[in-house]
Amino acid sequence: MVQFSTHSIPLSIKPGLSCQHRAWVALYSLQNSGTDRNMVLLQNNVTETDLLDHLASWHRLRHDRRLSKS
Repeated sequence: MVQFSTHSIPLSIKPGLSCQHRAWVALYSLQNSGTDRNMVLLQNNVTETDLLDHLASWHRLRHDRRLSKS
């Protein structure tokens, strides 16, 4: 039986996600301590450059979510 962490969903069950969305998923996964960075990149089919390219939009997304919960 295959078990999946809620923080690292394999690319094979994320069909059609853009690079931006895959980078966001990876960035959320990397927030958790003890996460293997290389595995997260591999599972989400993104590179360090992809993470850097989408980091600002991820920060805005997180900021906007916090504001909407207030």
